[in-house]
Amino acid sequence: MARPRFDVGQIIRDWSSEFYAKYPVVQQVRKSFGAMAVCRTRALGGHVEACPECGGIHVSYNSCRDRHCPKCQNREREVWIGMRKEEILPGVKYFHVVFTVPDCLHPIAISRQALFYGCMFRAAWATLKKFFDARELQGGMTCILHTWGSNLFYHPHIHCIVTGGGVDEKGVWHHLDGCKGFAKDFLFPVRALSKVFRAKFLSMLTSALKNEKELIPQEIRKKCMGKSWVVYSRPPAKGVGQVLEYIGRYAYRVAISNSRIKNYSPEGMVTYDWKDYRHNSVHKQNTMHAVKFLHLFSMHILPPAFVRIRHYGLLSPSNRDKVRKAQAQLGGKPVPKMRTRKSYMQICEEKGWEIGLCPHCKCRMRVIEILEPSRAPPSKGTSSRSACL
Repeated sequence: MARPRFDVGQIIRDWSSEFYAKYPVVQQVRKSFGAMAVCRTRALGGHVEACPECGGIHVSYNSCRDRHCPKCQNREREVWIGMRKEEILPGVKYFHVVFTVPDCLHPIAISRQALFYGCMFRAAWATLKKFFDARELQGGMTCILHTWGSNLFYHPHIHCIVTGGGVDEKGVWHHLDGCKGFAKDFLFPVRALSKVFRAKFLSMLTSALKNEKELIPQEIRKKCMGKSWVVYSRPPAKGVGQVLEYIGRYAYRVAISNSRIKNYSPEGMVTYDWKDYRHNSVHKQNTMHAVKFLHLFSMHILPPAFVRIRHYGLLSPSNRDKVRKAQAQLGGKPVPKMRTRKSYMQICEEKGWEIGLCPHCKCRMRVIEILEPSRAPPSKGTSSRSACL
């Protein structure tokens, strides 16, 4: 696959000074932008590889590994999907549910990100747990926070992959009625989910803000109660392959990939592609100045150490034994008690990625020199490839 022509790192290198001068930003934004600016450049060091057959030389620079960087998510995503694959319950349908909040709450979300997002996670699980409890079952949920819409504007929401059933108090697995056959496409009634989520989220947010000696402004609360909150649900995935596709599609995704940047002019105008889901998913393009583009991108930098992928109920790490028991009941292979992380080269071989191979004769290249990190700014136009050392 050809490397994208434009990348976020270059835009940061060119326009971050103007962006910092115009917008007040928190330290975490500066830290992440600084990492992305030097990702896969001479500043982070790297190594020189040589082909033992044809003598070809290639320089590979190290990745920044920042979780917001478009270049640095492949390894983490594949490792994470591999672990989730071990937890799949055979023969069970998984449902995709999305919880969103109205835009009148965005000012609170932006100013209190960790507190606000934490309430979203807890309220989403409390909502689903209420419906599982009504059936006297313990279900499971893996959820992933996204703060952007396809157009890059601020839109916090949580993608949830929910088990189509659960275990009773004796650990016996039960499929839910909503999962039987293909006529019943949804696990729980969407309108009911929406009302319960609104009530639980506003209650949790009120309590959390009260602990900080703050309140939800009355006009915002009134708007929230006057709106129908959106809880989106999709039909169940059919088969393990689609389940993993669901999970992998949303895990470790960043606000915008480099491939979506269609043009970047010398004057600083950035054009990127986005999908308009409200109008039949038609692809459109937005064009704006790089400073505004960086401002939009900065809104999706998460607070330090904030966990944006979480597991609840049956799928939480504390319930691994229950998962093993359910997998055995359903005729599957239980999750191994000792789990090992694959190396990056193992992942590359399994995925067919030609990392570390000579582009001409496909031989395994050998490292002949280690490049130490440099404090000098990276030179423009440098060609690089991930080393992930």
